[in-house]
Amino acid sequence: MSEDDELAALRDETAHGDRIDTADAASDRRAFVDDIVSELEAIDDGDKQKTVSVWDGHLAAFVRALEANPDRMTSVGEGLQQRLDLEHEEVDRSELLRLALRLGFKEAAPDELDAVRDAAGEHATNRL
Repeated sequence: MSEDDELAALRDETAHGDRIDTADAASDRRAFVDDIVSELEAIDDGDKQKTVSVWDGHLAAFVRALEANPDRMTSVGEGLQQRLDLEHEEVDRSELLRLALRLGFKEAAPDELDAVRDAAGEHATNRL
């Protein structure tokens, strides 16, 4: 591949859409943040649950085995906290699952997780 071809390929990889694409993305993000704020309000009002359920036999067995082996539970929890740059605190089942979900979303969908942070801040401001 010639230097010109490499530059063209790099340009294609890093090219951003025009202003309309940028505006559409901002509008989509705003709508998503608004959806999250609405869900947070429904939770606060008692209209929706604050819990998340997952049906997975292998994960259920894994979590129960961790609970039966507190040293392993602590080690896994601390590993999750470290990857999320959080202070090391005691980890129970709920915290372990919360941390695992957050890390998974941070790795797979960082922009969407940022929208959760934005919505949480906006929601807190609205509640004042």
